[in-house]
Amino acid sequence: MAVSRHYRQGLRARQTLANTETIVAATVGLIKRARRIGDITLEDIARQSGLTVRSVLRRFGSREKVFEAAFLRLKDELWSLRVATAPGDVDAAIGSLLDQYERMGMINIRGLREEEDMPLLHRVLDEARGIHREWLRHVFGPHLARLTPAERERRLTALYAATDIYLWKLLRRDLKCDRRSTLETITRLVRGVLKP
Repeated sequence: MAVSRHYRQGLRARQTLANTETIVAATVGLIKRARRIGDITLEDIARQSGLTVRSVLRRFGSREKVFEAAFLRLKDELWSLRVATAPGDVDAAIGSLLDQYERMGMINIRGLREEEDMPLLHRVLDEARGIHREWLRHVFGPHLARLTPAERERRLTALYAATDIYLWKLLRRDLKCDRRSTLETITRLVRGVLKP
């Protein structure tokens, strides 16, 4: 009897875990395809995951909590695309950044359009901005080491502008530049900021 109860509890726990994964994966998929993230409903999430709205709410409690889990998954996916590069290697760093933008850039752009309407999305993107700045500090640190702290911060801000997702969108989407010329332009801007 105790074995049977233990078995059922284990089965229920595995099912809960499987449902959680299904819901998060379904929400990530919807976010990647949606024109507007804010338009995704609990009904959409339930339909995409093959579950009921009640099941989604039982597991997460609210649509915002589902989004929170999905944004965390997307953040991990996004940062896994940016290959680690040795500090000081400008070409490798920009190449890695561009690879990431090519794969996930338009999701970022859509999110940026909606962040004022979605406080959770704003918090996630604000955290991402901080992570990007720290990445710049790490990757380009050897080029900035001899500067005063104030000048280092000014250069980091300029590097941020030179590597921002909006610049990638301007070059790739709006001006229809190919990947090679986009890489050259961003590299030229970054090297300009790093000049002594």
